[in-house]
Amino acid sequence: MTSAARAAVVAAAALAGGCSLFGRDRNTGEPPAELQDFEASLEVRELWSTRVGGSSEDLRLGLRPTTDGMRVYAGTHDGRAAALDAETGREIWSVRTDLPLSAGPGYAAGLLAFGTTDGQLVLLDAETGEERWRVQVGSEVLAAPAIGSDVVALRSTDGRLRGFSIVNGEELWTVEQSPPPLIVRGDTEPEIAGQIVVAGFDNGRIGAYRLDTGVALWELAIGNPTGRTELDRLVDVSGDLLILGNDVFAVGYQGSLVSADLNTGLVLWRQDMSSLAGLDVDLSRVYVTNDVGYVVALSRANGNVQWTQEGLRLRDVTAPTRFGPAVVVGDFEGYLHWLDLDDGSFVARVRAGSARIPEAPIVVGSSLVVQSGDGRIAAFTTVEEQEEEED
Repeated sequence: MTSAARAAVVAAAALAGGCSLFGRDRNTGEPPAELQDFEASLEVRELWSTRVGGSSEDLRLGLRPTTDGMRVYAGTHDGRAAALDAETGREIWSVRTDLPLSAGPGYAAGLLAFGTTDGQLVLLDAETGEERWRVQVGSEVLAAPAIGSDVVALRSTDGRLRGFSIVNGEELWTVEQSPPPLIVRGDTEPEIAGQIVVAGFDNGRIGAYRLDTGVALWELAIGNPTGRTELDRLVDVSGDLLILGNDVFAVGYQGSLVSADLNTGLVLWRQDMSSLAGLDVDLSRVYVTNDVGYVVALSRANGNVQWTQEGLRLRDVTAPTRFGPAVVVGDFEGYLHWLDLDDGSFVARVRAGSARIPEAPIVVGSSLVVQSGDGRIAAFTTVEEQEEEED
């Protein structure tokens, strides 16, 4: 492990069953890159901004907005959940769950699912915010639950993937992978495609399982522990994976970036890559933020690197989000950076808030929506996207 990579993950705290890494320690190694001035070539406009709840900027939670296309749904660690009009940011409903929300919401079929730091899974009605049920899952949840056909799939920090009944929260099945002694704080959000759920684990493996029974279809190692120390041997799939068409894309810390067939697990290509944040995919490229904050674009067809942007080194950069003519990432000071699709150069920069942006922005129609660690939700668009919407 390089000294810069080690400095990026060395701050640690004990959890039950192991030790969890809390991201960057900017006091023991190389400082984060200072932002350089550039001539913006893309005009970005803020459409609206509102605060949903209190701050959770230092907790490294898995709270990220989601959408049904018309509304934006979000939650904060102090227990507030809300639905906002996607065009105006107007509050449609807001509820206090009295739970320490830590991950989500996941959305599907008119339902919202949140996980909590004290090991609960709660399901809300997306139309009204009314609670349907809550169940104890026994471990902190740091990845948004995924909702599929009659099943809520949940990854918890105890190394388990479980399926719960949408009707009453009954546990239907469980898949358990033993966590190693040292893990990265944060888990991979399960992805559902039809009757298949795909998840990543702290031991550097990803797997596909039947959504109704949890029966394994295939499992695949994308990282293998090597080295003398536990830190050197650390492999973890903590960044979110994606399914696009019949392809699964996943990346691990001190592992690799892989493209695999959804039905068989056959590896289509593999590229050496280490990431804590995760990736995004479009029709031609895969975009990854690596473990020192470089944003890398690779060919979706064969995994060959096409460009690398090194200007955000050690800035605690989120996974990329493809939005219109650019790729967008957030950082620990609340900035959003727009990168050119073809060469990765900076084309715009705005500040979404004063706190860290913990999770990648989401695309909602012609706008980009982001949640910062201070509980603020903001929506942005580019002039190009706005003009296309008006036409």
